[in-house]
Amino acid sequence: MRLSERRKEGVFYFAVQHAAGEVVGGEVEIAVFAAAPEGEGVLLLLRTFYFDEQSHEHIDNFCKEFAHDAHYRAICLDGTAHWCRVARLYEANARILKEEHTLGPEPLEKSCQELFHFLRRDLVLIEGRQEYQAEMARVRRGEEVDFQEALALLARVKGLKVVSACQGAAMLQLEERQIYLPSCHALKASITMSNFPQRLKNYLHSGPLGQQHLALFEENRLSAGHPVNNKRFIWILTSSLYAFLRKYGHK
Repeated sequence: MRLSERRKEGVFYFAVQHAAGEVVGGEVEIAVFAAAPEGEGVLLLLRTFYFDEQSHEHIDNFCKEFAHDAHYRAICLDGTAHWCRVARLYEANARILKEEHTLGPEPLEKSCQELFHFLRRDLVLIEGRQEYQAEMARVRRGEEVDFQEALALLARVKGLKVVSACQGAAMLQLEERQIYLPSCHALKASITMSNFPQRLKNYLHSGPLGQQHLALFEENRLSAGHPVNNKRFIWILTSSLYAFLRKYGHK
């Protein structure tokens, strides 16, 4: 199928088009619609194709399998197909790689392509790791367990109310690669508050979080500077809050 081509396969319409290009290597996407008497019908799925997936043969096979294989269609729609799981991991890690990369577009493209092929090849090995399974179980439950102690301490700070918190992506080491795992909300650990008292902000900024450049300080938000520091950010924030409350908790 060519870019901008539309076709009907079974009871579905498939539209191949240029992707937004938000993630390196993903220039082509396909929209899948349930056929309707008029127009393209109801959008069921939007899939981005990466690197060598963008071939005519690969896209053609996807359309036929989605249209005529009920099991494959079901796992595509519920997000458990192999390509879905690879895409979630790749998109999270490619964004971090792009943020870190200081070279030109060609070296970045090569690094991202190697990452994509690595994840596609070793997905089952990654998913079999105990830390992966534990993290995905936490994500499914929507838990932010690492932040529980820090949130309890923030509740004791006068004038501060937590709006939301995310402990960010966990990381596992596989061979020489650091693989970030999809998280509930965001890659970086963060806390959003209705009000971030200036005394607390100054205290945290002058301590290890600021001195070691582990945190980003915004008006009503505090976050880890980089996903690799999520655990350390939460641990130092917690210990800093204990020290702050010892010093100012009675005032």
